[in-house]
Amino acid sequence: MFGYVIPDKLNMFMKDYYGYRGFYCGLCKSIGRRCGQLMRINTTYDMTFLNVLAHAVLDVELPMKMETCILNAVQKKLVAQDDEITQKVVDISTILAHYKCVDDFKDEKSLSKKMADAMVIRRHYKKAKKRYPDLDEFINQRYADLAKLEKEKCSSPDRVAHPFAEIMTKIGEVVFGDKYDEPVKDMMYNMGKWVYICDAVDDVDDDFKKKGYNVFLQNYQYTDRAAFLKDNQEVLKFILMSAYNAILGDFDKIQVKKYEGILTNIIWYGMLNNTEDLLRRCEKCKKIRI
Repeated sequence: MFGYVIPDKLNMFMKDYYGYRGFYCGLCKSIGRRCGQLMRINTTYDMTFLNVLAHAVLDVELPMKMETCILNAVQKKLVAQDDEITQKVVDISTILAHYKCVDDFKDEKSLSKKMADAMVIRRHYKKAKKRYPDLDEFINQRYADLAKLEKEKCSSPDRVAHPFAEIMTKIGEVVFGDKYDEPVKDMMYNMGKWVYICDAVDDVDDDFKKKGYNVFLQNYQYTDRAAFLKDNQEVLKFILMSAYNAILGDFDKIQVKKYEGILTNIIWYGMLNNTEDLLRRCEKCKKIRI
């Protein structure tokens, strides 16, 4: 994933902040146990959100304990304990990390991403692929669909975001199982659409300089990021806020008994802040680690 589904930590209740941080640290440790210490760099806000959402929708309380961390061996903090749901999220995160590296190398010829995949990610990806072959094949096909649209220089944000939105929908099917009802399914789809569009807006300057594909470069004259945001403010706001408001509508239909405060903060405040940041900031907004 891309690092846009973030909390608004300044406006979080303390219990929700410590709970969220516990989920983040627990996911990080679970990745370390399942995939090795180097893979812990793959811990992201987005997959932490998915883990919180999964436990909330499935109504599963995740135990937490006071533990130290590899980055701080002295001070203890709340850390979520491992369970089957978290392990599933780790495998999904590993599969996505592999395809992100492959896609980045294809688009940017990034040797660092190719080496990271070959030396660190791929062997863990192969294990995750064996556990979820159908999901892996689906993601592979949707990335192929996305590559085709990019090759055609697709100028529709909705069309080009659709493959990644479908990937998120399929991930939801794997994670939520029998409790994967329409509101959750719709939110996963719209979340994927919003994330893809956020990434396109965030990367527009890099893609322009590298002469790479970006859906917004197909529609608008581009000279620099500041002018692009100023000249197309209303259109970009409509596109981003339409996807974001769809997520809000879906979330309102989902009944959760656990971790509602964390989810509400992320969806109502963190994601909205990130949407607004994308529309006004001339630097990139991607945030990967807590």
